[in-house]
Amino acid sequence: MSAKNLQLLLETAYDTENPQVFEEGAANVYKKFEEAYKVFVQTGKPTDELNFRFERVRLGVGIAFLKAYTRLADNETSIEALQVLQEAIKAKSSKEIDKIVQKKIKVFDNLYHEIFVNEEREHILGLFEATLDASSREELDELMLEGLELLTAIDFEHHAQQDDDDEPLDEDFLKSIQ
Repeated sequence: MSAKNLQLLLETAYDTENPQVFEEGAANVYKKFEEAYKVFVQTGKPTDELNFRFERVRLGVGIAFLKAYTRLADNETSIEALQVLQEAIKAKSSKEIDKIVQKKIKVFDNLYHEIFVNEEREHILGLFEATLDASSREELDELMLEGLELLTAIDFEHHAQQDDDDEPLDEDFLKSIQ
């Protein structure tokens, strides 16, 4: 179920049936995580493989939330943060993921400066933050379900139309009213 939830979360965030987040597909990424988790349950010993697979799932969830946020906010900071995560998803180890993200950590701090009192953006960033803090399979599964519920309730088309209506004011008009 969770493999499908990850796929659905990404599809909803990207508004496409085949988001190109993972080369091998989101469901396969989650299945590899489940396999590593089963080994952990059997042995009781966490491995680098388990940590790496968990980080990839967490990045996928984080990417979904940031993509949804970017669709609502469409600002340079959110796009840059999304690009950092998309670069990190290609890493071959947890250490490489950490290195990529830490190098650009300031970008993520700047996301919170551009919320502009928008409840949906705040909620999405809250889910993104919770994703970064998640430390278990259960937490990620809950975040995916909550994210699916939120993203399917958002009217992205309405927000896009509102952004189109926000045309810059004509300078001649501004001068005439002064």
